[in-house]
Amino acid sequence: MNKDQENKPVETPAYSSPASSWRAPSIAGSEMSVVGPSLVIKGDLEAGEDLLIEGRVEGTIKHTAEQLLIGQRGSLKADIRARNVVIEGEVEGDVYGSDSVSIRETAKVCGNVFTPKISISEGAHFKGGIDMDVENVQKH
Repeated sequence: MNKDQENKPVETPAYSSPASSWRAPSIAGSEMSVVGPSLVIKGDLEAGEDLLIEGRVEGTIKHTAEQLLIGQRGSLKADIRARNVVIEGEVEGDVYGSDSVSIRETAKVCGNVFTPKISISEGAHFKGGIDMDVENVQKH
């Protein structure tokens, strides 16, 4: 190896074989289920574990675990009911977060948000109403 080769960073491929090295993302050490980018779900989706949605969902989502994450590639035409919702992708529908809703800078949300705590990052697109009354959040 010459000196030029010694100082160059080693490049790793951006993609590796899913069969041999794929692992579910995790939050604080717990595994998370994933709806991948090529999946389309039409109807009701219920989950009792942390969930990352990178695909398309049309219908309703009822989520009872700690966190529901709609990734940057996620596209939802759905009403969402969950504890903590983090949105990085597109959502068309009402979002009910019993603890919190976070709308990140890459998000596009068209619908009403019902939650006691909300954050909307600079750059996010949001069209709808916000209701932070805890009693209204619990009613829905």
